[in-house]
Amino acid sequence: MKKKLLIVADTMTKGGTEKVIVDTLKMLNYSRFDVTLLIIQKIEEAKKNIAEIPDKVRIKYVFNKPLNHRYQILLYYILMFFPHKIMKKILVKEEFDIILTTRYIFAFPFSTGKGYKVMWVHEGVGEENENSIFGMIKKRYKKNTYRKFDQILLLTETARIKFCQYYSLHKKCSVLSNPINQKEIIQLSNEPITDFTFSNNLNMVCAARLSVEKGIDRLLDACAQLANNGFTFNLLILGDGPEQNKLKNMVLANSSLKDKVVFLGFKDNPYKYMRGCDIYVSPSRSESFSLAIAEAMVLGLPVLSTDCHGPREILDNGKYGLLVKNDNKNIYEGIKKLFMNPELIGYYRAKSKERKVIFSYEKNIKMLENIISPEEDINSMDQKKII
Repeated sequence: MKKKLLIVADTMTKGGTEKVIVDTLKMLNYSRFDVTLLIIQKIEEAKKNIAEIPDKVRIKYVFNKPLNHRYQILLYYILMFFPHKIMKKILVKEEFDIILTTRYIFAFPFSTGKGYKVMWVHEGVGEENENSIFGMIKKRYKKNTYRKFDQILLLTETARIKFCQYYSLHKKCSVLSNPINQKEIIQLSNEPITDFTFSNNLNMVCAARLSVEKGIDRLLDACAQLANNGFTFNLLILGDGPEQNKLKNMVLANSSLKDKVVFLGFKDNPYKYMRGCDIYVSPSRSESFSLAIAEAMVLGLPVLSTDCHGPREILDNGKYGLLVKNDNKNIYEGIKKLFMNPELIGYYRAKSKERKVIFSYEKNIKMLENIISPEEDINSMDQKKII
């Protein structure tokens, strides 16, 4: 008999977590699961992602239009503090065998009642400001909610250890990295580019949401130093976000960067641009799994990343990519090192190709299926760590 599976998402617009949900839905075994996707906000920009979801998935919306920032904040407070049992009945009218959510804010109303509850954490761990009253309350509420879940999935072993220590939860936590559809990525990377021409210089690329934690400002500072020291290169930045105007103004204000940095915005197919580049750079201040790094490695791009727990694990402490200290100076020094040692670029390109075998699409989906339906094939999986 099929299990009724509810997956809860925010908007399904562009983003790494949303892509993971789409890729997961493409590969689920629908002979085992009857799937409903509950989307909180209906947004026009999500049309492409929605179109890729298999027809077998029932899609439901809580709000048939996007909420402005004020109402989003209000909604989050309601989800956190309103009686969860009542809130759940408002959001869904039926019971499910399995509930899967990727954001803590949607975990609150679904922490009560029947069903096997799974939280697949795609957010930072321990980001509450414990010096504030609200931060302390938020941590307590999250901890109490997580305790009601049957399984907590983290993207990396480092994140699992940190999560267990921070919330004092040990027995329920496992590691499940994001499924990556390598075949689709390679296929899309071969599509023609009609809106950009690569130069003969070294081409770097960074694909990220343009927000503070992604550290694009630090990458621009490093590029300014490189340009001032006579290095010739181009930097492609794929993505958009709240820091977009600030970052563009940084480039406009620096004459040495104007002809070297290109903002291409968000692209439905970033892979064809990434494939034409020589180096992938991740300057993040903090990062969980880093889907973009994994995708770059699938394309055989050598990777330079700042040292934070997601990239550190993907690159195996620098074995499969150049891992640098998490500051402006070392981002600059790391890129400079690659520029001055072309053989290193070739070395890390080979290492990326070697490492990409761990990103198994089919295996990770199968592991997820066995986690959310634990009485089936439970002996065939390692509950402690799943890569």
